[in-house]
Amino acid sequence: MKQFFTNALLEWNDNENTRSMPWKGEKDPYRIWLSEIILQQTRVEQGWAYYEKFILNYPTVQELAAAPEEAVFRLWQGLGYYARCKNMLAAAKQIASQYHGHFPNTYEAIQSLKGVGPYTSAAIASFAFNLPHAVLDGNVFRVLSRFFDIDTPIDTTAGKKQFADLAQELLPHGKSASYNQSIMDFGAVVCKPQQPACNSCPLAAKCKGFQQGLTALLPVKSKKLVIKKRYFYYLVLQHKDNVYIRKRTENDIWQNLHEFMLIETTGPEDLASLQSSAAFKTVMKDIRYNMDGASATFKQQLTHQTIHSQFLLLSVSKKPEIPGYTAVPRDQLDLYAFPKTITDFLRNRELTLF
Repeated sequence: MKQFFTNALLEWNDNENTRSMPWKGEKDPYRIWLSEIILQQTRVEQGWAYYEKFILNYPTVQELAAAPEEAVFRLWQGLGYYARCKNMLAAAKQIASQYHGHFPNTYEAIQSLKGVGPYTSAAIASFAFNLPHAVLDGNVFRVLSRFFDIDTPIDTTAGKKQFADLAQELLPHGKSASYNQSIMDFGAVVCKPQQPACNSCPLAAKCKGFQQGLTALLPVKSKKLVIKKRYFYYLVLQHKDNVYIRKRTENDIWQNLHEFMLIETTGPEDLASLQSSAAFKTVMKDIRYNMDGASATFKQQLTHQTIHSQFLLLSVSKKPEIPGYTAVPRDQLDLYAFPKTITDFLRNRELTLF
C-alpha cells in the first residue's frame, strides 16, 4: 500500500500534474521561504501577486532585512495575519546577522528562524536542498487520511504525530522535493476538500476512504471553530486636511498596522447611544466636534473573528492634542499600512463626505 501510494503520486506528478505557480521548482531558499510565509493562511490565487511584488521589491533576503518596516507592511497590506509579516522581517534580519546573509541549509537551522515551523522547515529543506523531510500541511493531512482511512483527529497531539510519522515513511529516497510537491498539488487539484475527483483519481483503486464511502468524513477534527463577533466604531477625526491615526501595538489582531480613533463595543450600537456612552466620552474627552456623517457597516471575516466596522466622520475647528495619535494629511494616508476594513473604507467612492 505504501509503496503503491508513493509510486502512484510520483507518476501522477510526472505525467498529469499541470498545476503552475511561480515558485514551483524554485531552488532559491529565500524565494521558497517567501512563498511559504505568504501562503500561510492565504490562498494561492491571492498570494501569487504578493509573491511577485515582494520578489520585485526585495530580490534578496539582505534587501528585505534592510527594508524600512513601514514599507514592508505596506506591501503586505491586504494579506492579513500581520504577525507573519512581523516574523518575516525578524527572520530576514536574523539571516542577515546570524548567517551573514546566507540562508541556512539544514532543517534545524531553518526551523530556528522566527515564524518558521516544522512544515515550512520541511518545505524549504526539501525543495531547496532535497533533504529528506516530509511536508505536512492541510492537503497532505487530507490525502493521507482518506487513502489510509485514518480517523485520528488531525488537530490532536496524537494525530499530528501519527500523520507526521506516516508522511516520513512514505518519503522516497533522493526524491523529497518532487514527492512533497506532488502530494501537495494532488491534494489541491484532485483530492480536494469539496467535490474530490475520485472517479478519475489514480489512487482510487486502493483508497480506503473512497472504497468505504468515507471521503466526505475525512480528515477528522476534534474541535469546532468558534467565531467571535467584534464591533468596531472608528472616529475619523479631521482638522482641516489632517486626520488622526495611530499604530496598533497591542497583542491583538492587526498589530503594527494603523487605525483611526477606535471604540469597541460588545454589540451593535446606534449613533446616538454611542455618542452618549462612557467609552465615547473617554476617547473624545472635552474635544468639541461636528458630526459630518457615518459610513455603512463594513464586515471583515477573519479565521476566528468577524469584525463589523462603522466609520463616524467628525471634524474640529481647533486642533486637539490627542496622546498616542498623530495628525496626518489625508493625501498621505496611502503611505501607511491599514487593515483591510479601513482600506475598504478609504477606497469606497460612494463616501463623498470624506
